[in-house]
Amino acid sequence: MADELDVLLVFPNNRRNAYGSLADTHAGINAPLQTALTAGYVRKAGYRVRVLDADAEYLSPEETAARIAAAGARLTLISTDSLNSGDVTKMGAASDLLKVLKKTAPGLTTMLEGVVPSAFPEQMLLEEGADFVCQGEAFDQVVDLLKVLKAGKPHPESKLSGVSWMDGGKPVVGGRRALIKNPDSLPFAAWDLLPMSRYRAHHWHCFDRLDRRQPYASLYTNLGCPYTCSFCNVNAVAGTANFRARTPENVVEEIDLLVKQYGVSNIRIVDNVFTIRPDLVEKLCDLIIARGYDLNFWAYCRVETIKSPELLRKMKKAGVNWVAYGIEAADAGVRDAVDKGSSQAVIDRAIDLTRQAGINIVGNFIFGLPEDTRETMQKTFDMAKKYQFEYANFYSAMAYPGTELHEQAKREGIRLPATWKGYGQYSEDALPMSTKHLSPAEVLAFRDRAFIEYTSDPQYLDLVRRKFGEPAVDFLQGLLKIKLRRRLLETAAAT
Repeated sequence: MADELDVLLVFPNNRRNAYGSLADTHAGINAPLQTALTAGYVRKAGYRVRVLDADAEYLSPEETAARIAAAGARLTLISTDSLNSGDVTKMGAASDLLKVLKKTAPGLTTMLEGVVPSAFPEQMLLEEGADFVCQGEAFDQVVDLLKVLKAGKPHPESKLSGVSWMDGGKPVVGGRRALIKNPDSLPFAAWDLLPMSRYRAHHWHCFDRLDRRQPYASLYTNLGCPYTCSFCNVNAVAGTANFRARTPENVVEEIDLLVKQYGVSNIRIVDNVFTIRPDLVEKLCDLIIARGYDLNFWAYCRVETIKSPELLRKMKKAGVNWVAYGIEAADAGVRDAVDKGSSQAVIDRAIDLTRQAGINIVGNFIFGLPEDTRETMQKTFDMAKKYQFEYANFYSAMAYPGTELHEQAKREGIRLPATWKGYGQYSEDALPMSTKHLSPAEVLAFRDRAFIEYTSDPQYLDLVRRKFGEPAVDFLQGLLKIKLRRRLLETAAAT
């Protein structure tokens, strides 16, 4: 079997840790785009490749390990996040899987890749027990390692750029490798290796079509992020702020594949900021409109990049029905302290232009940033209620590994989660940062109350009813009946 399969790429299951009791029916199920891109790249280099999406198949660590052992691959590559994502709870799933593999299949060769492995390769080797760690995008690193393994050598004789491993009980860190400069040079994601029928759009993305959340796919038009928000770890893979764009022609060719071969109509654009290059966005929209597709996109945008009402109208015509804005906080001082210096005037202009174009808005807000007080958090919540977006995500500030907030927390002795699960926003073990004025329990309790109050507000539900119909209201009311368990709050209440 080992001669038949060179690498098995595994996306471990963390849905319960990431979404708690929302995992089964409400949370979206995203295709592991980075994993699929790596699979396509390694396959193009001439190697035999398979993908195991344990997340989509909802496999336990034991079930995943049994599948891995049966595959008999020369290398098992465990991916810990999706493209342009900093999902630290995926690291917890990888950690659990590695523990089981060490017991049930100790002879397997494993490699970790993703945000946390890129930020802390030595820690991954010493604490998680992976044989190899990829620092950076897992493209040439995997190909180079496979060359070594196929030559029959258990370890490289010298450093491989971007690959770290243990030698005599000590980590050998291969350092960072240059990024792929031209994304058009990458093959498309290996969609044929994924269980495409299992992916499911976020509920709000399909408020007007809740019975059609599938098929669903993720797509990227650019890589990296040129911004340096201190709470975000998406650039930990690259090690620096960066931005690399695909050509619109390349993107639409992959859209053609998803539409014609897999019947996809709901698509998430995973770019950190879709609208950085308005010229590329406009050309892509023109190409989509010319094809006459009936698509339902959502994309992350940044308010500073929203300047043209004409571009927004074209985005809407192409099927961009939702944009998500990271507003984060109402207080300018709180925003400035985390390098998110969007002015109120810029925020208001972007919201007005987006609404004029008929595009729905997801407002993203964070409670518990370093300068937050109870008053500033209330100010943020009041802002959310004033805007009354079609949907709002409320987060607790987490000191994610690979961020400046994480380093700040370590310097200041702020309590950090004891396990990877503690970084999950909806996890039972969620542990936000404390601020100068608030405890983690106070932040988490405020966040949970804010979501319930916003989502159950009669005026908000009337808005949803008018725009999307009664099924969307029924869905939200069902969502509110699901109570998240929070051990932190249970402990605080008991004391």
